Amino acid sequence: MRFVALALFSVVLVLIQVLIGGAGLVYALPTMLLLGVTGLVLMGVSHEKSCSGMTFWSGISALSLAGFVMGRSYFSPVDYLARWDLFLALGCLVAYLITSYYFVRAGDRLVLIGVLGTLVLAHVLIGAIQFKQMDNFMLIPWLRRSNWDWRASGFYIYPNHLAGLLEMLCFMTLSVGCWGRVSNWVRILAGYCALMCLLGVALTGSRGGYLSTLFGLLLFGVLSFWVIRRVRPDRQWPVTLAALCGAGLLVGGALFFMYKSSLISERVDTVYDPTNMRIFMWKSALEQFKLSPLLGTGSGTFVYYARQFRAPEVQQDPIFVHNDYLHLLAEYGMIGAALGLAFLGMHLSAGWLGLRKIVNHKLRSEWQTSSNELALVLGALCGIGALLVHSVVDFNFHLPANALIGAVFLGILAKSSVDLKRSGEKTSKYRGWLAWGVPLGGLGLLILGCPLWPGEYRGELARRALRDREFDRAQGLAMEALEVEKKNPNIYFYLGEARHYLTEKEPDGVLRASLHEQAAEAYEEGLKLFPRDTRLLLKLGMTLDLAGRFAEAEEVYQRAIDGDPNFGNVYAYYGLHFKLMRNFPEAELYLQKANQLHETELSGPALREIEKFKASDFGKQVLDPEYLKRGVEEVAPPSVEKP
Repeated sequence: MRFVALALFSVVLVLIQVLIGGAGLVYALPTMLLLGVTGLVLMGVSHEKSCSGMTFWSGISALSLAGFVMGRSYFSPVDYLARWDLFLALGCLVAYLITSYYFVRAGDRLVLIGVLGTLVLAHVLIGAIQFKQMDNFMLIPWLRRSNWDWRASGFYIYPNHLAGLLEMLCFMTLSVGCWGRVSNWVRILAGYCALMCLLGVALTGSRGGYLSTLFGLLLFGVLSFWVIRRVRPDRQWPVTLAALCGAGLLVGGALFFMYKSSLISERVDTVYDPTNMRIFMWKSALEQFKLSPLLGTGSGTFVYYARQFRAPEVQQDPIFVHNDYLHLLAEYGMIGAALGLAFLGMHLSAGWLGLRKIVNHKLRSEWQTSSNELALVLGALCGIGALLVHSVVDFNFHLPANALIGAVFLGILAKSSVDLKRSGEKTSKYRGWLAWGVPLGGLGLLILGCPLWPGEYRGELARRALRDREFDRAQGLAMEALEVEKKNPNIYFYLGEARHYLTEKEPDGVLRASLHEQAAEAYEEGLKLFPRDTRLLLKLGMTLDLAGRFAEAEEVYQRAIDGDPNFGNVYAYYGLHFKLMRNFPEAELYLQKANQLHETELSGPALREIEKFKASDFGKQVLDPEYLKRGVEEVAPPSVEKP
């Protein structure tokens, strides 16, 4: 049964990475459901029934943080947005408890690291193809990533997330190769895997990844020096000198390789960028924090508060803060931040104490310099340390794949060795009750996730059909999805979009008007679930315009402007609203405002149309003040294309 559970847990960690890291609830749910099954299977496996005080209190800190996040998710304003953090927190808690209470033997943990290390090679291979071809290649064709040109993302769709994964596994495999009590061939493979991780980080072009990897290398060197000094002081300086030479060759070789590529060298040269958009998003998060300092504004709320507080320089839709700490502070307030700080503090302390115990009570007395427990704890410390640095500029803890692997590493820190009694520390069998969180959490994942999967799956199929311009199919799939899921605003958006685009090929005016009305109804239903969604508001306003309901559209656009006052698209759509009403002065005003905010895709052609009309003889006549006094009803109205 233990082998089955270990195999299932390994599949969980692999599957979540292959499914673009779980970037989207539809891609995270299959893994969460399988993790739930793993939790139930572990009911038949004996767990660690006694543990040290540090392990117990580390578990309590994890339970407190996850419990607060899940509780706050339940009371958050938008139910669908809150689901992400709910499943993320529960899934990470289960993965953490599995590692710290069930798979506590070094052999089990090395199997997990071996599986992850093997998958790393696949990530880097795919990343090399992406780097060379610069065509956003993905191994699974129906999974598509945004246009990142040469930047490698492996199975993921975001290069910075691949860098976060690789930096964690780089130091774990490097530690196994340097400190593990393993065969020489395993040592060689571990070293090769670490080198591939470093190569992969370089190919991602992630500047945060470059800095965090350097920090991890420094931390690995310091901890390794301390271990040698404690265990074999007679080898202290020879090993230090060899390590410095090796590190110098490694860093020098990496820089040489990176500067051989003009693309990578450009990223290296701009590591410090005071104009980076992240700074503006951090300011938005701080403004959001001021709205509810104690409890935060709730799970998933940065999606729309970032729009409300966005700076004019930020025109890409901000979904995450690109700083895990500020994201936690904004959505969960000072209580969430305090629990997060206590959680990290407990685990870093547990990892350091565990490292000291392994060195002082297991290795030093036996004059040994290799230990699998030592390799795992030291690798976990360096991997988590690198990820914590990277999280200052990115959101790795909000990607399920990286968060789950981070939970595994933190579980290793919480329970660094199977046998701590040699250290002289007392253990208690009454502290093992936390292990029951695994089957309970697994059951919770299944109960919560199973009803949601059919709707998420059909909704994703509708999104893909819409992307591929199969509008009839998208409408049918969206309606099927709504039969089983009525709390997902995205499905209403897909349905509205499908009906809107179907009007373009509908020759019958009555049917076309009916489709406009049906599209508007779909958008309105979505807004009942997510009232501040700029996307739904703009699409609803446009559809009402096309249906001739200008007064209602005006109210909708005002809501969009109030919720997203510095977004170019809002003013572009508002300008098109006035253009359709033939109020050209107002249209020009808002279209030019959109241009100032660097939105040109919609506003540029519309402004050129207006200028062309104004320059025409008919336009000069219509816009002439004397003519307007006679009344525009004397001539035929100009033909204005719909936006």
